Parts: sequence; structure tokens; C-alpha cells
Amino acid sequence: MTKKSPAKSTRKSSPGRKRSVSRKRRPSFLSRSIRFVFKWGIILGLLASIPFALWVWWLNGQVVARFEGQKWQVPSEVYSAPITLQSGSPWNKTDLETLLKDNGYRFGRNSQKVGWAARSNTKVSAYLRSYVDHLGYHESARRIFSFPNGKLAIHTLSGEAVDQAQIEPQRIGFLYGGNTERRQILTFEQIPVSLIDILIAVEDQDFYQHWGISLSGIARAVWVNFTHGSRRQGGSTLTQQLVKNMYLSSERTYTRKLTEVIMSLLLEYHYSKQDIITAYMNEVYLAQVGNSGLHGFAAASQHFFARPLNELNIDELSLLVGMVKGPSLYNPQRSPERAMSRRNTVLAVLKAQGRLTDKDYQLLIKRPIRLSEKQKSRSVYGDYLDLVSLQLSRDFDEDTLATENLRIYTGLDIRAQQAASIAVRRQVKALEKRDKKLQGLQAAMVITDRGNGQVRAVVGSSGDHYTGFNRALGAVRPIGSLVKPPLYLSAIASGKYTWWSKIEDKRLRFNVGGEVWQPENYDRKLHGEVHLYEAMAKSYNLATLNLATQLGFDRIGQTLRDLGVKRPFTMRPSTTLGALELSPFEVARLYQPIASQGRSSELGVVLAVTDQQDRLIKRFTHKGNVPFTDAALAVTLDGMTKVPEIGTARASKREFPNLTYGAKTGTTNGQKDSWFVGITGDYSSVIWLGDDDNVPLSITGSSGAQKVWMDFAKALPQRSLPSSLPDGAFRYSILKDKFEIAAPRCDNKVELAFIVGTQPQESTSCLWPF
Repeated sequence: MTKKSPAKSTRKSSPGRKRSVSRKRRPSFLSRSIRFVFKWGIILGLLASIPFALWVWWLNGQVVARFEGQKWQVPSEVYSAPITLQSGSPWNKTDLETLLKDNGYRFGRNSQKVGWAARSNTKVSAYLRSYVDHLGYHESARRIFSFPNGKLAIHTLSGEAVDQAQIEPQRIGFLYGGNTERRQILTFEQIPVSLIDILIAVEDQDFYQHWGISLSGIARAVWVNFTHGSRRQGGSTLTQQLVKNMYLSSERTYTRKLTEVIMSLLLEYHYSKQDIITAYMNEVYLAQVGNSGLHGFAAASQHFFARPLNELNIDELSLLVGMVKGPSLYNPQRSPERAMSRRNTVLAVLKAQGRLTDKDYQLLIKRPIRLSEKQKSRSVYGDYLDLVSLQLSRDFDEDTLATENLRIYTGLDIRAQQAASIAVRRQVKALEKRDKKLQGLQAAMVITDRGNGQVRAVVGSSGDHYTGFNRALGAVRPIGSLVKPPLYLSAIASGKYTWWSKIEDKRLRFNVGGEVWQPENYDRKLHGEVHLYEAMAKSYNLATLNLATQLGFDRIGQTLRDLGVKRPFTMRPSTTLGALELSPFEVARLYQPIASQGRSSELGVVLAVTDQQDRLIKRFTHKGNVPFTDAALAVTLDGMTKVPEIGTARASKREFPNLTYGAKTGTTNGQKDSWFVGITGDYSSVIWLGDDDNVPLSITGSSGAQKVWMDFAKALPQRSLPSSLPDGAFRYSILKDKFEIAAPRCDNKVELAFIVGTQPQESTSCLWPF
């Protein structure tokens, strides 16, 4: 039987049942688009992240390099010498009170806090500040000052007598970079805790919680700005503010804002909150002072209050913090009412946060703003800074001085500088008022420490403002009769002459270059035979010239060089009467060996230079010797005391009858220059008056420059020259008409100093037979 092959199924689907399909569905256009964008977005994002990562890496390098390197290019700071208050020196109560005020000391009911002072009817107490200089650390000390008989007496709180007390050195200016920024760098330990608390409370309450940016702060700022319809509040943290100030420009773009955010995060990643707040305190901009930007709270404290930051009260700190929001808008010198309102707003924030009680708040908002009373109209120290720059230029390059914040300690005496500046301006104005032909009169003054030769003050012009032309250094003029004391030193040092020796005051004629030179005395008279002390005291030209011919002109020229004249000159007969051109500074150097009686023969300006950590970089010493004995120099100085007693400086002696001092006036040909040298127990002073156009004047050394010195000596009372003389010199009373030592009962006598061995060998008792 034949089998059938299997038949293919021909069964159809039942009605109503759908047929299954195994074929894949093709993705839609939208699905394909999303996949494409996602895929290439990841690829492009990865590619874009490479330059972004490189950019962040570059920003990271910028943050670290600036923060760990030299953050600020701060010019070197120049400091005065400490003000030494010496027991027994001339002082009055008012002057000491003024001095303390000028140096930022507050007066209250007591002086139990550093930087505070108190006063009674007869005494002043002060808690003097500690300080660091090139000699080391000087502790703070509380002292009581009294003024018996116009002399200063210093005691401790327990009543123990003290020889001296010192007020800390004052910063007098900057070198090279002072026209760009003013800044005083603080460490974290030097920042008052209360200042940190106030700043954070007002500017960034979340400072210790955020990582550089504050989302809550940004949200709060957005909400305030939105609800007020304008930009009322920013969302920047202190870290962002620091980044803006240290790293970025002031432009407002999204790119700069993004850069600010990233750099803030990087700054917080690398450094502690302590590092960041310290940098902020030193960086923040708070005012514009002339051409200089005032940066940092420490510099602002000195500028506005003239005292250290750690001595400010809560209301004063609040004023400075308030200025952060708008340094120009809230500057208390320009807008005191607006500044007070802003300060009170800051105090209100402190009260709202529970940092101030309601009682303290009500008390503080009623306090007036008391700013420093220091005058800003004149750079009192500009002329002195010229001298500092000149000395340092030999050892330091300009870039170092302009950027590395070195501390330069000088010998400047704050009181002497202020007194000299005022005396010059006041007396020049008085002379101009007296004689209209003196309009445009100029002046220069150099004050040195009589003993050690340190330059204490320099005035380079008579104007109210520092002009840049320092006549104390640059006015090279004939010195007139100021040349005479060195000439008489030549005679004294020879051992052949004494102050009692006599010389003829007679006319002489000299053939100079084919022309006859025949000088005259100022009074056009002849005085016959005179003692040397009379000839110098009364500035007799002819007697001096006769002495010079006996000594030899070459010898006198060598004496001038030995005393410190470094400027080349040719020795002629006219040189002995003042045809020698020197600057006031060079004259001060010429007189220093005589003034110090041999203790110093060079002038010093800078004492030492240290770095920011008070490490000594260089100490300066001014050495030098002159080939004259201390005795010869002392005898010469003693002879100069006759100038105010009987000579051309009698006007000043009438003003200071109890002061023993040496002096010399000088007037040049045609009365084109007026000079005066005054030497007391404290200072050696050189004053010059003249016209820049070198025209004749209606004043002499006596009627011009001497008046400036008298004004200076009134403002700054000084001690007499010491009565004792160095070994090898002695003072005797001598008969005027006979070379014999006079007994106390003798009448016709004069007291003169001698080098031992040159004094009279005989004496007289002045007993006469009846």
C-alpha cells in the first residue's frame, strides 16, 4: 500500500486572531536624535574638559604662587629714632602731653592700659608701648612724669627714680613705592580677635562653614535683590573678596565671576581659614590717600587714628569694618556723617547677633568719631627721606627697597624735625613780611646730635610742601664767616697760639691773578691789636686774615679737609674769609668734630636695616678720626661760646641768658647768604637763608639765620654745653691786659680754655698797696 507524504499545513488562522510578526521595529527619529546628542555630548564634554581642567590647573598654580610667594610688593618703611625722655632735661607738662597725643596715646582717668595716659595738675602718667627695633625687643613700661623747676623727673609706679624712658619709633615714610600702596603687614597673632569677630559678623557669617563660596549667602542675596528690585546685597564670601582683591580685575563679566568662584574653592582647598583671614586683613582696600592706596586694617588704623590696631575700641573697629562696603563712600575724613551712620549699622548687627548688650550699643552709637589730628598738608619728613635714600643707594638696589618691606631705622628726632620745620617756615614768613624784597626767600637747616653725629633733622626748603629740591643737600653756597672757627682751630692746635694771643686787625693787600684784593671788616673800621677770642667772636675779617698769613694758607686748607670738607677747592686768601662753597649738610659735617669735642667726625643717617621678621640685614656705623686732639677741639668750641657773649650772636644770648652754647654767624659778599651755627649740649644746628637766584639780601647771619635758630631753641629747650673739658684742656680766668691767671677778686678778666701747657705760668692776686 502506498504511503502518502505528509501534507503541508494549510490551516488558516481563526478569525479575530492577529498574526505574530518577528521583524524588528526601526527606532524613531526622536530616539535616534537623543542617542546622537547623548553620545557626542559625552565625547565633546570629555574633549572640552581637557582645556577646562588645564585652565583650572593653571588657576591653581596662580593661587599657590601668589599666596605662598611674596603676596605684596610693599615699599620699605622708614622709622625715626625712639624718643628718649631723659631725667633732668628741660621739659614742661604741656609739651609732654602734646608729644604723647601726637604719638597716638589716649588720655583718660588712668593709665592702666598700654597706649593710655592720665594727668593731674602737676604730673603725667603713661603706659608706654613695647616695640621692636634693630636693638631688639623693648618692653612696655608704666611711668610717672613730673616737672620740678622745669626739669623732667621720671619714676616708676612704686616711686623709684628712673634715668630715662622711651617712646617707640614712629614710621616717617616709605622708600620708592610710597606713591602706590600703603600697607602694614600683620601676622594672625597680631590681629585683634574682636576685629575678626566684627568682620565675620558683618561680611560673612558662614565664613567658618563654607568652602569658599556660600550657597546660602548667594540665595539670600538673590532674594534681597529680587524683593527690592535692585542690587542691594552681594553674595561674595570673604574668600571671594580676597580673590577679587589679590588676583582679579574689577570688570564684571560671567567669565570673571566663574574664575572668582573656582579660585575661591582652590584657595580654601589649599589654605586654612586662619591663613585666609590674615591675608584679607592685610589686603583689603580702605581708602585713597593722595596717590597712595591704603590697604589693610593696620595701615588704616595708623592713618585714621594714629595708633596701633590692637588699641582701638569696638566703635573704631566697627568704623573700619563698615568702610569695607564702600571705602570712598564711608571715608570718615570726607563724609563723617555717612561714616558714622555706617558705623552704627555695624554696631546694630553686633547687637542683633548678641555680641553687644543694648546698654553698650546705646553708649557706642552716641560716641563721636575722633580721628587723628596729625596735619597732612606737608611731608615733614620728605627732606630727611632724601638723605636716607642717598645713603641706602650704596648698599641696596631700588627694586629691593621698593618691594620687600624692609624696615629702616634712622636717627631722626621727631621733636627736632617738627621744631625745625616750623621755625624755618615761621621765620622766613616773618622776614618776608618785614621786607617785601625778601619774597621768595629760601632756607635749609641740618640738626645733628652733638655727641654722636647722628643727623636728627633736615629741612630742605621754606615752603609749606615738600618740593623735591632739597637745599640742605643741593644748595652749594659760599659759607662766609663760618670758615673762621676751623681757621682758629689751626692756630690753637699748633700750640703757638691761645685765645688770649693777640693779632693785629689791619689792612692787607693781595695780588690775585693780576688784580689787587684788599678786603675790609664788615663795619669798615680797624680795631688795632685784639685777642684771638675777640677777633673770632666779633668776626673781624682783617685780624683773621692776618692770622691766616702767619699760619700759612696751605695749613688752613689742610685743616678744612681734615675736618671733613670733601668737595674740591683751591686755597686762596679769600677762602679764609668764606669764599668756600659748601651745602648746609657739608657745613654740618665740617663742624661735627668741633661740636662733639672729638667724639664723632662723620654724620650718620641710617642706623640699621631689618627684614619683616626683624632679622638684622645691615648695621651702619659712621667712623672717622681727625688729626686733632680732643683738647684742641674742646678749646675751639669753648672759644665759640664768646660769640653769643660778646660777639655777633648777642641777640640770641639775650633770649637765652642761662644757656651756655657755641655759635657763629656768617654773611657772604653782597649779603647773598645768611648763615648760623648753634651748638648746645644736645644739638649742633646749621641754618642757611638765601635766594635761589643768588640776589643780595637785606639780612645778615645775625638778623636772618640766627632768628630761625632762636625760634627752634625756644620750641625745643636744650641743655647747656658741659662745663667739664676733656683731658688735656682746662679753663682759667685770665687778666685781659696781662697774660696771667687772675684771682677771683680780680675785675678785668676773662675766662678762657687752654690746652694744658699753653696757659699762663704766672698768676696774680690783684692785691694793691695803699
